[in-house]
Amino acid sequence: MIDRDARNRLAEGIRHLAMGLITNFELEEEAWSDSADPAVHAVFLGGPWYLCHDLVRYRLSGKNKLCPAVRRDAARWVLFLKTDLPYEWPVERRSFAGTCGLVLLNLLSLGFLARKAQRQFARHGDMAVWPFIRRSDFEATLTRPSYSAKSPGRRMQTVTAEAASA
Repeated sequence: MIDRDARNRLAEGIRHLAMGLITNFELEEEAWSDSADPAVHAVFLGGPWYLCHDLVRYRLSGKNKLCPAVRRDAARWVLFLKTDLPYEWPVERRSFAGTCGLVLLNLLSLGFLARKAQRQFARHGDMAVWPFIRRSDFEATLTRPSYSAKSPGRRMQTVTAEAASA
């Protein structure tokens, strides 16, 4: 099920976070949704969540500005959220206790379990274009952009096939 409102809200939040227009706390307050759309949960936790710090409020500008590679990743996350493509990667929803147990097992295995899980996940599609599962879907989306990247007083670079997958 595609939840267009939740996807749009998250796409805007990621875009504004990457541009330094909102803080990490504002992203969580404004863009997080408990949507039934698996893309919303997966993209939030697999993308911008890693750019956020739970204890310090900041904007991704100045010394915290994103490097070009991460900006390209963020642009790809936004591009996916603006499509009506289903999220086709495996989705794992664990309880807090289950997550803590996996963290403990990962520590005891010196990271072996995490590396194994990452390899298994990567077998499902092209990791270079995540959250798209296939490069062809990503490239087709680039030929028909459905999202204007302009914002009052700011301008985000247009994503090209070379830049977004570099």
